[in-house]
Amino acid sequence: MADSLDASWVDYYQKVYAADNTWLDYSNAHVQGQTFGIALEAAGPISGKRCLDVGCGRGQLSLALAALQAKEVVGVDIIADSINACRERHPQVRWEIGTPENEEFCKSLGQFDLMFCIELLQLVGWQKTLRSLWDRVSPGGRIVVIVPNKNNPIVQKTIARFAGKYVAPNPAELTELVSELPDVDCWAFRGMDFQQDQRIVPYVTSPWVNSSSSDITSNRLVIAIQKRSNIMNPSNN
Repeated sequence: MADSLDASWVDYYQKVYAADNTWLDYSNAHVQGQTFGIALEAAGPISGKRCLDVGCGRGQLSLALAALQAKEVVGVDIIADSINACRERHPQVRWEIGTPENEEFCKSLGQFDLMFCIELLQLVGWQKTLRSLWDRVSPGGRIVVIVPNKNNPIVQKTIARFAGKYVAPNPAELTELVSELPDVDCWAFRGMDFQQDQRIVPYVTSPWVNSSSSDITSNRLVIAIQKRSNIMNPSNN
């Protein structure tokens, strides 16, 4: 289980899970559904890829990856009840209990062509976590992140509510970290903003960009980072 993840998050999400909502991180299933679609669009082709879903919750995205003919899918979460239920109901996916802040746990998972980190970085030490996950991306692989934007006024209220346990990055901080990652081939990010009329879809997305700006205040940030393919494949040990 989690070595450095604040224990209060385990308790918090256990209660959310026990409430039997279809989602764990969003206000409704409509928001969750569009978010998963945006993540899949950023990932590109799924078929034949080894995929890791970090913070998989009830496993909906992991199951979508399996349905899209991924070669292998691993779903990871801190909620034991959720992972155990997924193991029983969906044995075609490998389900693991743990946190990406634990480097040994990350190494035990292996290497992946595609990695999804949806609504997680704000709950952990996001710099350390992103670096650790990047080490597990295979050459030519990609990581897709969706995370709240610290510059957004709504997100700032959530940060204050959780009093230092919820630490979201902003575009400038993410840009600085990506610049320090080894073997980056290319990367870009886009914003997700709530629409006034949400009857069709809740979010409108901005164009992809690869330079930060201090005035970006989108509610969520979508980041896709591609690893160079012409490098030696790291050891799984």
